Amino acid sequence: MPAMTMTFDVPNPPDLAKFHIGDAVTFQLCITSTTAWIERLAAVPTDRVGDFIRPAAPGEAPELDLGEEAPDIAMTDQTGAKLSLQSLRGNAVAITFIYTRCPLPNYCPLMSRNFETAQSLLRRLGASDGWRFVSLSIDPEHDTQDAMAAYSKDFQADPLRWSFALASPADLRRLGRAAGLEIDRTNGRIDHNLRVLVLDGNGRVRRIFRGNRWTPQELAAEVRSAMRPSAE
Repeated sequence: MPAMTMTFDVPNPPDLAKFHIGDAVTFQLCITSTTAWIERLAAVPTDRVGDFIRPAAPGEAPELDLGEEAPDIAMTDQTGAKLSLQSLRGNAVAITFIYTRCPLPNYCPLMSRNFETAQSLLRRLGASDGWRFVSLSIDPEHDTQDAMAAYSKDFQADPLRWSFALASPADLRRLGRAAGLEIDRTNGRIDHNLRVLVLDGNGRVRRIFRGNRWTPQELAAEVRSAMRPSAE
């Protein structure tokens, strides 16, 4: 698969002491219903690195800079409603990329749980309007409208504020590249990194949350800040 950044927990930090930045390693991925981690790390011999890693093409996932305008894309949400980023202008918008079959509890399910908590926080803070959440599927072949509707109920999503959306492959690539999203579909698997794109009411990038170490409180605070009118 191409090189990409994916975050994994290592319960025993000394396991990392024998490695250096740039080393190639193999490991065993362990998954439970609530967490995932890696163990049994081993160095890959220099002459075998090419068997495990395909270098990423230069400029494969360029991210937008803060203040740049996100590309407009067309989507269909879990209710069948048509929307676009242009139609959401005037709202602070937080967008993440998920798929409903994701097996890692600290990947897509964590993004959705964090959005669920941030949704509740915004309501408690009196922000009843002026913001929207979008969870955009990276697996549109499986994530039908019905699948997305069922998944949204698992996280008590308010359909008026939180869209579980599908887009064309071309539009998904355009917005994904803008957010620094990387996806590999080798051997029928979907491997991806994690991104949350926060836009202000003019559709401009306020922040890109990378990985899974951010909190719902940080997201809610960033969305509230993005709700404030910005100067043209």
